[in-house]
Amino acid sequence: RDGVDLFALQNADENAITINQAIDLALENNSSIQIAQKSAQIYDQQVKQYWSYVYPQITLSGSYTRTIHPQEAITSMGKFRMSLDNATSGTAEATLLLWKGGAVSAGIRMGKYHSQSGYLQLNETQNLIKDNVNTLCFGIILSHALIQVQQENLNIAKDHLKEIEQKYKQGLASDLDVLNQKVKVSNTEPSLIQAKNAYEIGLLTLRRVLNKDPQDPLSLKWELKSIFDYEVPDLEELYELAQKNRPELMISELNVKMAKEQVNVAKADHYGSLSAFANATYTGSSNEVIIPMSSYNSSYGTAVGLRLNIPLFEGFRVTSQVRQKELAYEQAVMQAQDTQRNIKIEVKRAWLNLKEAKERINSTGGTIGQARKNLHSTNLRYRNGLASRLDLDDAALLLHDAELQFVQA
Repeated sequence: RDGVDLFALQNADENAITINQAIDLALENNSSIQIAQKSAQIYDQQVKQYWSYVYPQITLSGSYTRTIHPQEAITSMGKFRMSLDNATSGTAEATLLLWKGGAVSAGIRMGKYHSQSGYLQLNETQNLIKDNVNTLCFGIILSHALIQVQQENLNIAKDHLKEIEQKYKQGLASDLDVLNQKVKVSNTEPSLIQAKNAYEIGLLTLRRVLNKDPQDPLSLKWELKSIFDYEVPDLEELYELAQKNRPELMISELNVKMAKEQVNVAKADHYGSLSAFANATYTGSSNEVIIPMSSYNSSYGTAVGLRLNIPLFEGFRVTSQVRQKELAYEQAVMQAQDTQRNIKIEVKRAWLNLKEAKERINSTGGTIGQARKNLHSTNLRYRNGLASRLDLDDAALLLHDAELQFVQA
C-alpha cells in the first residue's frame, strides 16, 4: 500500500452521489441561489421602470359635487343662486417628456447596468455555492482518509499489544511493557473517534447546503483520479482567466459605470425639463341629472402645448447632490481598483498553496512505503529479540506521521 490507497473509497453505497452531482443539487435547491435569482428579476423590472419615462403618461381625473345648501350672491337687485344641485367635471391628459438634460437616457443605461449586475451577482452566488460544495466534499474525503490512517494506527497498536502479551507469557517482556501498550491502544482510539465524527459532521453540513433534512440518507463517492490527477497551471494564465471570469471584477466595473450615470442624472436637474401635453376637459351642472350631456348645461374643451421647467435657484441643493454623486463615482473607481488587486492576490495565494501542496505530496508520498518497510523489519527484529518495544513504537510512529503528512498535503 502507498499513500494513494488511503483515499480509496471503502464500501461505496449504491445510492452515493459524486461531487459534480452534489454541486448540481446545490445549484438546484440552495436557497441562496433562489434569492439571487429573485434579485436578478428585480433588476430586470428596474430596466422597465426607467423605460417608463420614455412613454407617454396618461391620467384621468374627475369630480362630482352635490350642493346641500346653495350659496347665493347678494347684489343691489337681490339674492341670486350661484350653483346648481349637481356639478361634474373630468379631465384626461397625456404628457410626454421630451428632454430632461440627459437624465432619461442615463437612467435607461443605468437600468441595463443594474440588470447585468444582477445576473453577475447570481453567477457569483453560484460560484460560491460550487466552491462551498467542493470544499465540503473534499473535507469529507479528507476525513475518510484520516479514518483509514487512525484505524491502521489503532490496528498496529493492537497487533503490537498481542506481540508483547505473547512475549510476556514467554517471560521475554515485563508486565510494565504490557501495561504501557494497553495505554497506547487506549490513547489511539480517541483520534479514530474524532475522525469518524468529523466525517459525519461533513456529511451533515453537506445536507444543509443541499437543503436536505439531517436524517436524509446521504453518502459521497469519488475516484482517485479526481484527487491526484491535476497539474499546477501557469500563474499568468490564471490571472487572465480571473480577469475574464470573476463576476466580482465585472460587477465592480459596472458599479463605476452606474456611478458615472448617477452623476449625469444629478447634473440634469441643473437644466430643467421640457414636455408636451394634450388634454380634454369636461364640466357640467344640473339640478336634475348627475352628468348632464346637453350643450345647454355642459361644456367640452381640448388643448395641446409645451411645458418648460427651468430651475433658477434651489439653495445649492442640486450642486450638493452632484458633488455627492461625483464623490461616489470616485469611491467606485477606487473600489474597482481594490477588487482587481485583491483578486490577483487571491489567485496568487491559491497558486502558491496549490504549488506547495503538490510539492508536499511528491515529497511525502514515497516516505509511506519506506516507513511500512521499516515497521515490518522492526516487527521481525522484535519477534527475534533484536529490537526493543521502544524501537517498535518509533517505527509505528514514523509510519503514522508519514501518512498524516501525506493526507494533509
